Amino acid sequence: MQLAERGSIYSMKIGKRVKIVAVVVVCVLFDIVLHLVTSAYSTMPENPNYSMVAELLGTEITVSLWALLSFSGAAYVYCRIRNVIPGEGVKKGVRYGSAIALIWLFAMLEGVSLFGNPIINEFVVGLSDAIPVFLMGILLSLLNAEKGENAAVKPFTLRQKMTAVSIFTGIFLIGRYVAYFTGVIQSGYQTSLFYTFFWTLLMGACIGVVCILLGNVGNTLSLGRRAAKFGFLVFGVNWATFLLFMPLLFSGYLIDVLSRIIIDTLLVTIGYYLTFSPGIELKPESKK
Repeated sequence: MQLAERGSIYSMKIGKRVKIVAVVVVCVLFDIVLHLVTSAYSTMPENPNYSMVAELLGTEITVSLWALLSFSGAAYVYCRIRNVIPGEGVKKGVRYGSAIALIWLFAMLEGVSLFGNPIINEFVVGLSDAIPVFLMGILLSLLNAEKGENAAVKPFTLRQKMTAVSIFTGIFLIGRYVAYFTGVIQSGYQTSLFYTFFWTLLMGACIGVVCILLGNVGNTLSLGRRAAKFGFLVFGVNWATFLLFMPLLFSGYLIDVLSRIIIDTLLVTIGYYLTFSPGIELKPESKK
């Protein structure tokens, strides 16, 4: 009887993994279709210097591989943290999908100052990735839920939300500008001063919103481990897989992108630690 039960559980797990893979593939195909439909807004350079991978495999296959990597990374993170995402069922998917869609969309908008692309082009291309990943979050949340995965997390008050957004905004703004001034990463603060400032400001605020959407990612963990989990897993994996598009397709971007990933992940980890530190006492308000 025990062997039969174990076999049934194992079959259920295999079946669920197959469904997850199917969801990822469907959303990647949807992403590719959206990019084809919005090709008039493409931000591809006129005379690109392709990477060795793109030269070997071709741009279409390389872009498809990147999409598969980025969506697989987002799905992996969801499966790792779904038990601590606030809400039940589809509400988890809406929260997670919205969070990753925001991160990817704002990441795309940095191209306005970096490469001089029109903001409407970057926005449309960014939406072509944001919409499918939002859909993926919902579809993943519709898969059979497991016992004990519903997090009993109360919503933040308005004051707590403002505190979280302020801390992430300040940390990201300061950290990024240190990197800009020292030349550690490429930036457009000299040629596009105001846009670079507002993008950096809003990107930090966006990360604060993501923190609010996903809640406290592990109440049983120490603050340091929770901060690392949010910074390196939730933000870091999704940030890294998205930014890897540039070095995967073009030559000369690997060091800059790796520097961005490391710096931004550390900044977000610090921001999370400060947000939930005892001195701030930012905890979800209990219902009376």
